[in-house]
Amino acid sequence: MPFIIPSWALGAAVILIAIQVGRAISGRHGMSRWGRWGRRGRSGREELGADTDVDELRQSLETMQNRVAELEERVDFAERLLAKHRESDRLGQG
Repeated sequence: MPFIIPSWALGAAVILIAIQVGRAISGRHGMSRWGRWGRRGRSGREELGADTDVDELRQSLETMQNRVAELEERVDFAERLLAKHRESDRLGQG
């Protein structure tokens, strides 16, 4: 008997992925009240490192986009398997 992923589990996975992507984009993942983009209390030395922060964020964003694309492919594949399985069940009953 093949392992079948329930549709509710796929939906939950998509929601969790969307939340993580939103957190990565907004910079809200355990940061201070002002977040990574907050200007409060930033010294001149920290502003010099802003370029490296932006580069790190861009790299992080690209990594997350690649991961989301891979997960989209996996969800599409799982949905096709589920549809195929449901179709075979209907054909077998008729």
